[in-house]
Amino acid sequence: MAGRGPAPKENAVRRNAVDLSHLEGDEDVPDKLKKLFKRDSYSVATLRWWDTWVESDQAESFKSTDWQRLQMLAPLIEAYYRRPGHNALAEIRQNESLLGATVTDRMRLRMGKNSDQPKGPEKPSSLPENVADMDLYRSLGGA
Repeated sequence: MAGRGPAPKENAVRRNAVDLSHLEGDEDVPDKLKKLFKRDSYSVATLRWWDTWVESDQAESFKSTDWQRLQMLAPLIEAYYRRPGHNALAEIRQNESLLGATVTDRMRLRMGKNSDQPKGPEKPSSLPENVADMDLYRSLGGA
């Protein structure tokens, strides 16, 4: 038989649904945060870096603090392009990783383009036969 381990049960129910509510966009992000502050003072390379982030899929779920993080990174990016160094690159990599820059980062953060995934754990319409209804149990005087 092919495969690893025992075959899954036919009636297996996955109960550890992934909560993706943290990926919902912030509607109240001021437009000024999405525009690079003092844009004219930056090089073409830094502007390209900024525009790439603004147009990225993960930017749709950014909150105000994420945009502020990118604003703070812009001078560091500019300094790195003027004089590359491993210390600046390490700091840039770490900050971009927290924002989901690479495929691995997005996997770790459970970011994805699939909008058909449930936004959070949903309550089933009915319980399986072998599961107790705790609300009913409590209403009948249980703990």
